[in-house]
Amino acid sequence: MYYIGEELYSLRKSQKKSIKAVAKDTKMSSRIISQIERGIYENFYVSRLLRLCKYYKVDIVEMLGRAEDKDRNNTI
Repeated sequence: MYYIGEELYSLRKSQKKSIKAVAKDTKMSSRIISQIERGIYENFYVSRLLRLCKYYKVDIVEMLGRAEDKDRNNTI
């Protein structure tokens, strides 16, 4: 979950969006988005991930692949 959040954070920053703007546009709370980006959101639903990927205009498979690569590279 951590690397998915890291990817979502990178996408938000690269598009120069604030958490408040993303929250408003996706109809999600700022708190949830912040927790997702920090990898501490326990009840993460795929529907939320799909909504965020659609918002950032990124393919979910590509985003998950990048997160998986980071996870694989950081495993001992």
